[in-house]
Amino acid sequence: MIGHLLFDIDNTLYSASNLMERRISERMFQFIADFLSVPLEEAIKLQHTRRHNYGTTLEWLECEYHFNDRDTYFEAIHPASEISELQPDPKLRSFLISLQLPMTVLTNAPMAHAERVLDFFNIRDLFLGVFDISYNQGKGKPQPDAFIKPLTEVHKTVAETLFLDDCPAYVQGFVQIGGQSVLIDEKEQCTDFTKTSGIPSIKSIYELPPLLERLSV
Repeated sequence: MIGHLLFDIDNTLYSASNLMERRISERMFQFIADFLSVPLEEAIKLQHTRRHNYGTTLEWLECEYHFNDRDTYFEAIHPASEISELQPDPKLRSFLISLQLPMTVLTNAPMAHAERVLDFFNIRDLFLGVFDISYNQGKGKPQPDAFIKPLTEVHKTVAETLFLDDCPAYVQGFVQIGGQSVLIDEKEQCTDFTKTSGIPSIKSIYELPPLLERLSV
């Protein structure tokens, strides 16, 4: 039985049609280019080539280039102005309440970004806890501790938790420690992954109730 929901934030609690994710990527690639003193195209190529070996781009920069200024990175990628890149979703709060399950947030973004987005949608108070990339000293999803430590903090177990995220590697990471996951695949770009992994996918969290019913049978 599913007794707890663990949510990612970006492209999970809100639609990927928002500008935010694209703008975050643009700022991230420009930061890499500036930090490595390479053209933007080379920065994008390097990130695509090496980042998959790590949980986050920040972890890649820290491990391979000895980057050591997380605050500067977070401020560049997630400026306060980013909130203008979101569109309101008046139905989101009531929908989450209607699920009638305890919920927690786990993001590989910094806490300032998490709180900014959750406050924008007026849903921060609905969660048992909000856990960011710094909670586990920069080692975020899909590291096992990135899941286990927050769950322990809110007195929930892997077995009773359903994890929802838009990143295939992260949902697979939760399954590998014995949990159940759902991939949010709004643009249906990961159909091959869901077929081979057996991890179910939905286009939006608004499709979650029927899936919860099936998982509870």
